[in-house]
Amino acid sequence: MGFIRQVLLVLSAALMALLPCLPARAQPVSAPGFAASISPLPILLNAKPGSTVSADLRVNNPSARDERLKVVVKTFSQDGPAGNVTLHDPGPSDTFINWISFSRTEFDAPPGLWQTVKMTVNVPKSAAFGYYFAVEFTSATPTPKTPNGTAVQGAVASFVLLNAEVPGEKRQMQVTKFTADHRFYEFLPVGFTVRLHNSGNVYAGASGNIFIMRGSKQVDVLNVNENHGLVLPGSNRQFNVNWNSGFPIYKPVLDSNGQPLKSKNGSPKNKLNWNFSQISKLRFGHYTAKLALVYNDGQRDVPITGSVSFWIIPWRLIGFGLFILLLIAGLITYVIILRRKLNKLKVPKASKRTNNES
Repeated sequence: MGFIRQVLLVLSAALMALLPCLPARAQPVSAPGFAASISPLPILLNAKPGSTVSADLRVNNPSARDERLKVVVKTFSQDGPAGNVTLHDPGPSDTFINWISFSRTEFDAPPGLWQTVKMTVNVPKSAAFGYYFAVEFTSATPTPKTPNGTAVQGAVASFVLLNAEVPGEKRQMQVTKFTADHRFYEFLPVGFTVRLHNSGNVYAGASGNIFIMRGSKQVDVLNVNENHGLVLPGSNRQFNVNWNSGFPIYKPVLDSNGQPLKSKNGSPKNKLNWNFSQISKLRFGHYTAKLALVYNDGQRDVPITGSVSFWIIPWRLIGFGLFILLLIAGLITYVIILRRKLNKLKVPKASKRTNNES
C-alpha cells in the first residue's frame, strides 16, 4: 500500500521535448539502477483521418549493465503562464491512446545497443486536429523500495504530436508578454522574457530575433526560439533570452562542480567580470529592444512584433571618471596657483636690484 511509483523526468528535458530541431541523441534521464537515452525528439506526425501513420522510436542503454525495458503511453500538456510540460496518466476521455500499437512493448536492452520500436497509429475517420502523447521507456524490472516505503523508477520519454489533417485547421500565435527584467541597469546582462500563446486549434511555433537599438543604430541581434519550439493549442510557452555582449558583465559564481551558487535568499550569486578585450562593448545610455517573430498560418508567414526600452547607466564607472576629472582639475588648479605665487615672489627681488644699481 505504501508503494508509490515516481517517474523521474527532468523538467528541462521535458521542455526541450517540444523542440523539433534537437540533436539526434537525447540525454539520458537517470535514476538509481536505471539508464537509457532516446532518439529522436520529438516526433511530428501528420495523417488524414481514416489512414495509418507510423514512426520508429529508438532507445539506447548507455550503461554497462543489461536493462529490460517496457513501453508506457502517457499524455502531456503545457500548463501555466510559462507553458511547463506536465505528464499525465491517460484518462477516460483519452480514447486516442487506443489508436496506438507497438511492434513490442517489453524487450531486453543490452549495453550500448540502440533498439528500435515501431509505433503505429490507426487514425479513425472521426479524428480531427491535434493529439499529443508521450511514449515512455522505463524499467520492466520491479524497483526495490526505499527505507520510507516508496520506490523510485526512472524513465525517458519520446513526445509525439499527431495532427489529423481536416478542413478548419487554425494556426494563430500571439505574443502575450515581452519585457526586460529591469528598467535600469548598471551593467549587462539584460534578461528578456518572450511569452507566446497559441490561440489556434493545432500546434504551432514562432521564431525570430530581438534587435537591440541605441537610437537609430542597431548594436546587437539576439535569437528567439532558434530551435523552433512548438506551442500546443490553448497553451503558452515562455522563452528567456539574455543580452550579455558587453563590458563589464555580471557572470554567475560557480562552485567546484560547475554549478551556480545561490545566496541565502535563493537568488543566484553573480560576480562582475572585467574582460578588457571587450572594452569596446561598454554599454551606456537609452536602448530599445525590438521583437520580430514570424509564424506560418498554413498559407503565409505572419509577423509578430513588440518593443521594450531600458537604460544602462554604469554609475560606478561614471563616478570613477568624474573623480579622475576632478582630481586632474584640482592638480591643474594647484599648479596654476603655485606658479602665480612664484611669479609674485620674483618681482620684488628684481626691483631691489634695480635700486642698488642706481
